[in-house]
Amino acid sequence: MKTLSNKTRTSKGFTLIELLVVMGIIALLLAILLPALGRARATAKRVKDSTQVQQTHKGFLTLARDFGGTFPTPGLIDRVGNIPGKGAEDLLMNDHGKMYSACIMQHAFDTSVLVSPAEVSTSVLAMANYNFDKYNVTAANDLYWDDLFKSDLTSLSNVSYGTLHLMGTRKAKEWKDTYNSRFVVLGNRGVKNGSLVSTDYNVSKTLAIHGGDKQWEGNVCFNDNHVAYEIKFQPDGITQYGTTNPQIDDNIFKDDPEAVTADSWLTMISTVTGGGANFTYTITWD
Repeated sequence: MKTLSNKTRTSKGFTLIELLVVMGIIALLLAILLPALGRARATAKRVKDSTQVQQTHKGFLTLARDFGGTFPTPGLIDRVGNIPGKGAEDLLMNDHGKMYSACIMQHAFDTSVLVSPAEVSTSVLAMANYNFDKYNVTAANDLYWDDLFKSDLTSLSNVSYGTLHLMGTRKAKEWKDTYNSRFVVLGNRGVKNGSLVSTDYNVSKTLAIHGGDKQWEGNVCFNDNHVAYEIKFQPDGITQYGTTNPQIDDNIFKDDPEAVTADSWLTMISTVTGGGANFTYTITWD
């Protein structure tokens, strides 16, 4: 009778050299894949941002139907006096915080749409608890929006985007449903006064919103609702101004003197003060 002998099996682990080879392969794959993933993530943010800008402008177009074609204007919603819809335009109301808050109150869009997915500033936050109950048209205390919604890049802004400056000929001509394919009314905010001076340009947080952090890039929405991705302050196809030949292309972040306040100028107005014929619009940049 044969007896069976038990054979001891030993398991062989990875050697140090084999582990180092595996780790090297993983590191190589990460080095190849991470930049591609970063670019894909940046592209996704840029596309989503474009959609939000376009959706916001569509909200303006929708509300314009209730105001004879004019985009939402706080001073025309909350007029001088306390009678709803009656009285002169109250220019003191025309900052961008009140404008966007009025749009939200009318359900043109929600607060999350107004903060870019590529936002880089800690001063810009989506408003989490918009108070729709603040709407009150009683004579003693008329209020048409949540007044806690802000547009001040130096402290708190609940909106990321630069919007047409609400004064001058530009407001009278283009803050309405003109469907002008050559005039920008909304977009990623830009460098102070559209300046290329290094002390203005290179320190601007807006350079880091899209692309790298050395050159401004952004989505801009024209008044016909088409959105273009630009790398310069004078988008292709923009309106030209001046009497020289050739005329100058509109810098969308500058109050171009040649245009005599008829140009596209995207700002973020935090407050309006003054009275009579003298009003001061406080603009914030970052």
